[in-house]
Amino acid sequence: MASAAVFWDRDKTLIEDPGFISDPDQVALRPGVPEGLRRLAEAGFQNIIAKNQSGIARGLLDEPTLERIHDRLRELLAEQGASIDAIYCCPYLDGDEAVVEAYRQDSDLRKPKPGMLLKASLERNIDLAGSWSIGDSLRDAQAGRAAGCRTILLCPEGSRKPHVSRGREVDFVAGSLAEAVDIVLKHTRGAGAESPDETGSDSVALLQEILRFLRMADRRARAEDFSLARLTGAIVQILALAALIWAAFAMIQAEQFGVQIVRLMLTLILQLVALTFFVLSSRK
Repeated sequence: MASAAVFWDRDKTLIEDPGFISDPDQVALRPGVPEGLRRLAEAGFQNIIAKNQSGIARGLLDEPTLERIHDRLRELLAEQGASIDAIYCCPYLDGDEAVVEAYRQDSDLRKPKPGMLLKASLERNIDLAGSWSIGDSLRDAQAGRAAGCRTILLCPEGSRKPHVSRGREVDFVAGSLAEAVDIVLKHTRGAGAESPDETGSDSVALLQEILRFLRMADRRARAEDFSLARLTGAIVQILALAALIWAAFAMIQAEQFGVQIVRLMLTLILQLVALTFFVLSSRK
């Protein structure tokens, strides 16, 4: 069975942010992080980090250093009885700021795109409709929304609060990590204590989860339809055109009549196959 997850941003959410962290010694947990992760794990959530890591593309650190940083994070959490189930990072950056050419590219993994969350859902069997995305940036919420999750924007006291439209851009705004965890547990069916007068709101929340799941499934179906049926049809169509040119060349060169017929028949067959794939792709 699929399980729900909480997708965390890393910097300014789980750990302090002195800038681009490039040394494991710079890792420092934010207040309440181990307790919050433990509470969510006890409620059945996977705790997963999904982070843009453009420092690699900028040449500020490399992947082995990033792994050591995350090893230090896991070590600090383990000392207090907490853990992270998985870490997903996008090292890519598009534009001149990416000085390492191997990482200079646009990527569907980079938030606000939902690629890291979708990848995690496939690899770890995660129910995105029942999951949450928590971070200090609007792009964290946008990635969560695009993946079908509910979202919490973390705005600690003293930090600059972005102008957001609650309900339209983000589902909830929390002043601390502990408050964000409370929101997740309160608004997740079966994860926390519920009073009888909350039954109606829980029913609405469940219907909203179902709707988000159906929308996500529809997006995936459309993407699969394009990549398989339509793309195959386009390739076969190109082959049909090549076969037609081949047949025309046989006629121009006055080759044997049988050769011309064979090439024309091949063209016809390829064209019929291409049309079949196009019809299949449009049927959805």
